Amino acid sequence: MRKGMKAKSFWKHLLILSVAAFLCMGLFVRVTAEEEEVFTARPDENGFLHVEDTSLIDEDGNVVQLRGISAHGLTWYPDYINSKLFHQLSKEWNCNFIRLPMYTDIYVKEDRRQSLEVLYAGIKAAIANDMYVLVDWHTLSEKDPNVYLKEAIDFFDRISKQYADVPNIIYEICNEPNGDTNWKQVSDFADAVIPVIRNNSENALIIVGTPEYDQDLHSVIEALLNYDNVMYCLHFYTASHYENLKNELKDALENHIPVFVTECGVSEASGDGAIDFANAADWFTLLNENKISYAVWSLSNKAESSAMVKADSFHYEHLDDEDLTYVGLWVRDLVSGKDPKKIAYPKDIDFEHYKSPSAIFSSLGGRGLKAVNRYRDYIVFSFVMAALFAVCGIWLIRNEKKGHTTYDDVVKDKKETIDRKQYLRYALIFLSVVITINYFVWRIAYSIPKGNVFGIVANLILLFFEIVGFFETLVHYFSMIGKSDHPLPKIEDEEYPEVDIFISTYNEDEELLRRTINGCKHLLYPDLSKVHIWVCDDNRRPSMKKLARKMNVGYFDRPDNEGKKAGNLNAALKRTNAPYVVTLDADMIVRSDFLLRRFLTLSTSKRPTKERQRKRKFTWASYRRRSASMNRMSSNTPCIRRPVRQTNRISSIGALKWPRPTSTPSSTVVPIRSLPEELWRRSAVSIPNRSPKTLRPAC
Repeated sequence: MRKGMKAKSFWKHLLILSVAAFLCMGLFVRVTAEEEEVFTARPDENGFLHVEDTSLIDEDGNVVQLRGISAHGLTWYPDYINSKLFHQLSKEWNCNFIRLPMYTDIYVKEDRRQSLEVLYAGIKAAIANDMYVLVDWHTLSEKDPNVYLKEAIDFFDRISKQYADVPNIIYEICNEPNGDTNWKQVSDFADAVIPVIRNNSENALIIVGTPEYDQDLHSVIEALLNYDNVMYCLHFYTASHYENLKNELKDALENHIPVFVTECGVSEASGDGAIDFANAADWFTLLNENKISYAVWSLSNKAESSAMVKADSFHYEHLDDEDLTYVGLWVRDLVSGKDPKKIAYPKDIDFEHYKSPSAIFSSLGGRGLKAVNRYRDYIVFSFVMAALFAVCGIWLIRNEKKGHTTYDDVVKDKKETIDRKQYLRYALIFLSVVITINYFVWRIAYSIPKGNVFGIVANLILLFFEIVGFFETLVHYFSMIGKSDHPLPKIEDEEYPEVDIFISTYNEDEELLRRTINGCKHLLYPDLSKVHIWVCDDNRRPSMKKLARKMNVGYFDRPDNEGKKAGNLNAALKRTNAPYVVTLDADMIVRSDFLLRRFLTLSTSKRPTKERQRKRKFTWASYRRRSASMNRMSSNTPCIRRPVRQTNRISSIGALKWPRPTSTPSSTVVPIRSLPEELWRRSAVSIPNRSPKTLRPAC
């Protein structure tokens, strides 16, 4: 009997405990569900929001709290306004609210079109990810919102018409009135703007700013606006605002003033400076207890302590822990619903990751860094393209039909000789092409701007010339392939030709000309008697004539200046007959080995085969034609730094044989420095042992 009673008692107690456990579980689930409903109010489920007393209520009468993030200036950080990032904020961060600040100065004075484009993109992304979105008319530098009243009316009329029946949209009609602006001025602005919004969207929630940077709620207590479904702004920053502002918030709630914190942060009020997480925990605990909605500043990588993204991070579509600052990590836990007092934070904050990014990262920009993050793909692609260019280049070189003869064809038999330097040259060329192609991948995919037509056109023009320059570089590279050093041929001293050096002058300083003449007189040459220096003075200055006589060089002048410099040189050509001519400006001081190296490169040491000689005919003929055409220069063509040029027919394709004067075997050109002084004053100079046809005019 006792055993039966004990068993019955046992089952009775077990039943009671089970019922109690189920009741507790149901209560826990209910509380959790209510908390979950508050934390994650969504437009698709909760619809339009409205104000009752101090609370924000959904269409089903439930109290909701919006916990979100404020973007920075839309045109300053537009890359963070995209659907992929908003999806992460909504799903991974459990964020149900985003604020889009429309800076009024930018909208009114600078780029209205781009501002609206970014705003519309943000609204679209928020709607697609089931988030409430606050359209903020970001009054700041103008202090009084009435300064841009006309533009504000047009702006809110435009937005409220387009999104009249969309429950996601909330309007903040003026951010942070400041300076001498008082509540009466803000009220007048609200009286002009609110009816415009209500005319298009009667259910929209509207938030009105307050004086003193949205920190004067006492003025609102004294003169509440006569509109339904309106809340009032409060802004705070936890490293600047402490008990005084908290008490003002409590006073407003006691006076049934509905408050919405449209901007707040854990830094100083400037958005930078110190960070106070401890005071932030107190502030957000107060907001959570009173179900006050808020948006935390700011979703950007600006180099300031309130930014949620590190300054050297350029990820815009998904933010990992490595991309977030201490503030970003803390705010992510906050908006996800964690108890502010239980969110961990560093005691000693390192501000290094708040500093501006390096010059390299800044120059790349965000889209450029995307390319860097995918460097493996681009490097592989660049190597493949460089290899393709190399194959095409080798094929072109192998199959090129040569219409001219190279130095190798004349000097030596055709042999493929590649040394270590040649292999190094190939490697450097290939590496250069790889790097350039990698640059163009980034240049085309990431550097062309968006939206600005002028910027796009200018960028494409620059890109076109960069590509043209790249192909010119390829041509240069292909010409370098197979390049090798060749020893200069040896020429007998008596085979060096006679040369006339013309120094043209008009009004240059005498000292400058003296230095140029001195350089010419000290040239390295086997037989200096074959080098004739002439001062071609187109200004007929006695001082120049005196200088020429003093330095023992020739002097030419003419009665007029027809043809300018070209005419001056043509006149000199008529008076001389050396097979080669060098023309110099008065300020050109040549190197001492100038003539030696020039003539060595015009000579060859081995006669080519008949086949090579046949191939060379075109080149030498073209060379002779060019020389003949240069023999008499046009008066409109300046002669600047003319190289040594040949005016006679080359008699041999093998070793060049410099022609001798044809008058008599013993005839020679007498250098002017060997002429007697009395010949300077004669009307004509008779050159000894020279035909009368070769007489030269007086110097």
